[in-house]
Amino acid sequence: MVKKYVIWVIVSQIVVFLFSLVFYHSIHLLAYINVSFVVGALLILIALTGYIINKGFFDIVFASFQQMFSKINDEERRPLSKLIPLRYHLPFTVGLVTIVLMIIALFVYYG
Repeated sequence: MVKKYVIWVIVSQIVVFLFSLVFYHSIHLLAYINVSFVVGALLILIALTGYIINKGFFDIVFASFQQMFSKINDEERRPLSKLIPLRYHLPFTVGLVTIVLMIIALFVYYG
C-alpha cells in the first residue's frame, strides 16, 4: 500500500519536472514551485470531486436527469455514487505531498 503511494509521488514529481521543462524551457526552483502548485492543486481537486460524488451529493440531480431523459425502470436506476466508485485517497495524498514539497521549495527559494 505504501509502495503504491511512493510510486505515485515519484510519478507526480517526474510530471512536475517534465512540465517545468516544457513550459519554462529549463528546470529551476521557481519553475518547480509554479508547476508543483498546479499539479498538486489539480490532484486535490480531483480527490475532492471524487469525495463529493462518492458521498452522494449529485445523486438527486442525476436521478432527475435519468427520470427526465431515460426510459429505464425505477428498479434499474442506480444513484451516481454507486455507478462511479471513485477512490479519492490516493490523489488526495499525492496532491498533499506535492503541495508540501512546493512549500518546502518556497522556504528554500525565499530563505
